[in-house]
This record gives sequence, structure tokens and C-alpha cells, in this order.
Amino acid sequence: MRRSAVALALLCSALSARAGAQPSPDAPPASPPPPDAPAAAQIPPPPVQPLGTPNRPEVPGLAEAPKSEVAHPSDAPAAPASPAAQPTAWQLPHWDKGFVLVSAPPGSSMPFRLRLNHVSQFKYTNSLATNKTYTDHMGVEHDVQRRNDIQLTRDVFYFSGYAFDPRLDFNILVFTSSATLVATAAGYVGFVFDKWFALRAGYFSLPSARSMTGTYPWFHGTDRSMSTNYFRPGFTQGIWANNEAGPGFNYLAMIGNSLNTLDIKSVNIDNRFAAAATIWYDRADFGPYWNDYEHHDEVALRIGTSGTVAREDRLSDLSTAAPENNATFISDGQFLFQTGSLAPGVTIALSDHYLRAIDGGIKYGGFAFNVEFYMRWLNNFKADGPLPITSMFDWGFDSSIGYFFLRSLEIFGRSSLIHGPFATPIEGSIGFTWYPFGTRQVWINAEAVAIKDCPYAGGYYMYSVGQTGFVVPAQFLVRF
Repeated sequence: MRRSAVALALLCSALSARAGAQPSPDAPPASPPPPDAPAAAQIPPPPVQPLGTPNRPEVPGLAEAPKSEVAHPSDAPAAPASPAAQPTAWQLPHWDKGFVLVSAPPGSSMPFRLRLNHVSQFKYTNSLATNKTYTDHMGVEHDVQRRNDIQLTRDVFYFSGYAFDPRLDFNILVFTSSATLVATAAGYVGFVFDKWFALRAGYFSLPSARSMTGTYPWFHGTDRSMSTNYFRPGFTQGIWANNEAGPGFNYLAMIGNSLNTLDIKSVNIDNRFAAAATIWYDRADFGPYWNDYEHHDEVALRIGTSGTVAREDRLSDLSTAAPENNATFISDGQFLFQTGSLAPGVTIALSDHYLRAIDGGIKYGGFAFNVEFYMRWLNNFKADGPLPITSMFDWGFDSSIGYFFLRSLEIFGRSSLIHGPFATPIEGSIGFTWYPFGTRQVWINAEAVAIKDCPYAGGYYMYSVGQTGFVVPAQFLVRF
């Protein structure tokens, strides 16, 4: 009897303990999270909607300065109480400032987002009304390239988003051009620490001028101006930091392999670095655009400055007349590092390069005015023979003005000038930009350009070294 009572007591105790261990009817079933899932309190916050314009490394031409697409963790809403309460279905493809191909649901234990953007630039160039030859400062006569053609100048696909954590972002770029028969792949990966600081590594443009800090393809005119192309460095591999520097202020600073290493093999790149930094102030949402398609109802301002420094190598053996490093022009259109640029038969192997740029802009009610000044110093030359000069200083400017006479039709004028030791090239133009579909993403524009002693050439642009005369460029550009 005593044994039966003890057994009955033990049985009741066990049943009571088991009942106490059961979940309540209103509680979700307890199940362990997947092996790779973080604890509930560490689940990343849902991302904020992406910014209005994605990164667009032009290659060649600029990449948009990347910005954070996510909120700072301290500003995020609290994580769900239980993983089982989170949505499990991945979002269907949809439009969100680009085609979102793949997107995890907010609060997912596997954050991921992949978005596609695209730019197609069809361009017509007629430079038949320019001179046939020009003479450089050494007295050598050269032919001038004259064009009359239609090209798919840029056809660019951008795949961007984040993976594993909304702050771990990436950009994959595929660039093609019928104008230069180039196909290039580039991109970056980075981490957004907070709204003040993001760090990235990959292929990018040195932030040496306004047009190299995320403003492609939003220029007045059909592309970058003569002076902008002359002074700006190019694109390289490196690391950079950017984000906000205070209310209205933005910054971008980069260390890269050289001023330009586009399509240059790593074995030909030297062991020196180039560095550039820019900071700008934006009032009333001036944005990356040159014109005022938005028709601001209050005055919008932009003020910025940039600085670049590099010890540049020609990146080729001195026995090779044409250098790999061909991004630095002098004012009569020759490459600094080509044999005979400053003295017959003499080749410059190394040069110090300093560039300073200051820009400003104003917009109001469909009116826009922009200007940028450039100053460049080249010195400390190392050459295989005597040179007539030991340094060069060039300065110049780019300016434009435009007004929307109709809601979608702008008339603009622009000019640029370069003053160097061997020539003073200048250009001026008048043109129009028309947005036929009621969106900034599709436009047609054309201009008539008068130009004298052009010192720059590039397959993506209307410019050829030595141009003097008239050029008519036009383009149809689609971006989504």
C-alpha cells in the first residue's frame, strides 16, 4: 500500500512536470532557427527603400558615388519576437527605381536584394565642318579625325543590391560600346557602417571633379565638356569612403592604383598610388543633375571642391613611343608620356600630378546655372633626356546655363576653356534637351558646337585632337 502510494505520487509529479513544459495554446511552436540564422535579437532591420539613382560606373565615364540604401541600425525598428512569426515568401520581381529581380522579405534570416538598371546611349556625331590638319607646338603637322556616324556609344547593365546583411552592398557592371569595340566588366563591394561612413573596394572613378562623383549621365549637353575631359583623371581599382559629412554635406575620398588603369594589366601597373577627395554642399535637394527638370520652387544650391595628387608612371618601357598611361594630355593635344611630347626624342617616365577643382550651381523654377574651375600642376619630371621646361601649369573652366521654356523642353548654352603653355583651346555651344515621355529617364538632345584647338580626343565623345570648326552632336538616351 505504501509502495502504491509512492508510485502514484511519482506519476502525478511527472504528469504535472510534463504539463508545465507544454507551450500555451496561443504561443508559436518552439523550433530551433536554421544553422546560419542569427538570434532573433540580431536579425537585421528591414532596409529602407533604395535611393533614386543607382550606382552607374560608366567605364569609361563615372560611376555614381554610392550611398547607403539602409537605415542605421540604431534607427531600425525592433526585431521580431520569434523567427517563426517572420514572413517566409520571397518577393516577386517588381519595379523599385530599377527592376528588382530577387528580394528577400523584410526581416528575413537571409537578407538579399538584386536590382537591374540599364543605360543605352545612341549618339550621332558630325565633325565634317572642322579643319583637316593641325600643327603641334613642335611644328609637326597631324591629321584631324573627322566624323559623320551613328554609334551605340554606351550600353551599360548595372546589377546592384546587398547580400547576407543589408549593409553589405555590391555593384556589378557590364559595359559595352560600338564606338570603341570595348566590353568591360567592373564593380565593387562595400559595407555601410552608418550614415556617416561607408567603405568600399573595387573599380571606381577618382573623385577629381564634379562629373566624377556620381553625376553621369546628367550633364548639360550631350556629354562631358572639352575642359572637363582634359583635366579629369580616369578610372582605377582602389578603396574609397563616402557618405554624409553633416547636414547637407557629402564627401568621397579614394586611394587608387593610378589616375587611370582602365584595361591595363596588373603587371604593367607601378607600385605608387593616386589619391583624390571631394566634399560638396547640397541645399534644397540640388541633386546630381545639371538642369532643373524638377522645377525647384525654392533656390537650390551646390558648392563643392576636389583635390587630386599622384606620382604618375608612363606604365610602359621607355623604348615604346606610345605609353599605356594615356590619360594625361597637354594643351596642344599630345600625351604627356609619349616620346617627343616636350622635346624631340625625349620620353618622360615619371611626373607629379596635382589637380584642384572648385564648382558651384544654382537652380530655381526651371532655370539652372553651373560652373567649375580647374587648376593643374605637372612637375618633377623624370626623363631620358633634357627638357626645355621643368613644370607645366594649366587652368580652365566649364560653364553652362539652361532654362525650361516648356515643362519638358530646355534650351541651354555652355562653354569651356583651357589655358596652357602651348595653346588656349575654347568651345561654345547652344542646344536643347527634350524629355518626350514625362520622365527624366528618357531624353533627346542636340547642340551646335564651335570649337578651336581641341586638345582632347576620346571615342565616347565628339572631340578629336586639333579640332577647329563646328561639330554637331545629338543623342537619344534611355535609362531605367
